[in-house]
Amino acid sequence: MIALFLAQASAFSVNQSYRSVGAARISTSPLFALSPSKVTDDDSQTPVATQDAPILVNAEDIPELQYDAEAVPIAHQPWRRGDTDGCEDSIDSPWRIEAEDIIKLSVAGIGASVKDVTWYMAAVVVTLEDSRGWNVDGPSGPEVRVEEITSPVWFDEDDMEPEDDYGIYAGEEDGRIETTDEDGNVSSGIPNDPYVEREFDEGTGSFLPAPERPSRVATVRNMSYEELEDYESDGMKLRLNDRDDRISKQKLSMEEFQIQLDELAAESELTPDQIEERAVHLRARYLRSDDLAEYYPEEFKKVGKEVALDKLAMPSLEREDGVDTFALSIIGRAINDALSEPDVEDNIKILSRHEIILTSPGDEEHYVETQRHFDEMRGEVVHVQTQDPFGSNRVLKGHLVDRNALDVVINVQGRMVTIPLNMVAYVAIPREDGTILEPSYV
Repeated sequence: MIALFLAQASAFSVNQSYRSVGAARISTSPLFALSPSKVTDDDSQTPVATQDAPILVNAEDIPELQYDAEAVPIAHQPWRRGDTDGCEDSIDSPWRIEAEDIIKLSVAGIGASVKDVTWYMAAVVVTLEDSRGWNVDGPSGPEVRVEEITSPVWFDEDDMEPEDDYGIYAGEEDGRIETTDEDGNVSSGIPNDPYVEREFDEGTGSFLPAPERPSRVATVRNMSYEELEDYESDGMKLRLNDRDDRISKQKLSMEEFQIQLDELAAESELTPDQIEERAVHLRARYLRSDDLAEYYPEEFKKVGKEVALDKLAMPSLEREDGVDTFALSIIGRAINDALSEPDVEDNIKILSRHEIILTSPGDEEHYVETQRHFDEMRGEVVHVQTQDPFGSNRVLKGHLVDRNALDVVINVQGRMVTIPLNMVAYVAIPREDGTILEPSYV
């Protein structure tokens, strides 16, 4: 349902693949210059093909090959390497403030509004205000793909203390390449590797083949073969509903709607405030228009009266989760057009350095997600759940000191701890008893 979807702040990725080429180098040499000529003359012998001598280069003349141990993008972070392309600048840098103003104005110009803009190393997350009553108007833009939140890819609930911190991959370095001895025993160099153990078949008197080793993608995502196959084949399939069926058959009276809310409260640990927060979106979608107008007139003004159009030749389909991808495409187009203006791109270079991501508001009672919320929480105790590929996921507790485009900084018993954002699964606000609400991943 839309309320659950919004509460989990799933991201709507606006396709920026063409602009995300970034530093990738593209050869401008014509293809025919890369191989010998294959032209023949039927009236005479084909000349012997000659191979051009390779062009010799001096490694000292190539800046990318010069390693400088002292070259770090941020002086006080010697562990961070690579070119950050200016994205290490502070959140309140003039170029970022200018970009935020452009994004907000472009979205407001088509009938929607921005709640906040949150910066990352190579992404700009635009959190949109409540989508109810959107009446966006403009040309459609890039394809919108809705990405649902999943649990951290490095976390395996069934294997809290893995034998091998790196995971078991085929053909990896440092002793992980499979070898076969004279007796046919396969070894990968990984202690207790389950993919080299061969069962003995008493019927044939021989060992069965070793189980097939999963692919790197399946291993990293903690998926079985079946789950990976479904993920790759059905990952982008949409579940659609007939809009008229929802309006004529699924909408509830006020009494029926309240019964549904009571059942939700009984089956979950949601507080009354959380129930009310979700009910706002549920009412707009599933409460009959007459009841919505009577009991919640202000909300009714935003969404208007929904009437089934039963005489359409083709059914009017909508996403099952209620996400309006058409409106999001218009919003994405407006942002792209505004940021791609020559004067804008030449001066602040947003699209050439960042992916644009649209998202809905999250659960601010339990999690810190937007930049505005991070700023408001400075000095407060937070719990940072880390994620990494080495099996060392942990929760770090401390007072929030800062959050920038690269890191979250917390004070842990007087020590400043910097956690790179790519190693942060989520930042949670502890409850009164010190515990945190575990995310309900889909």
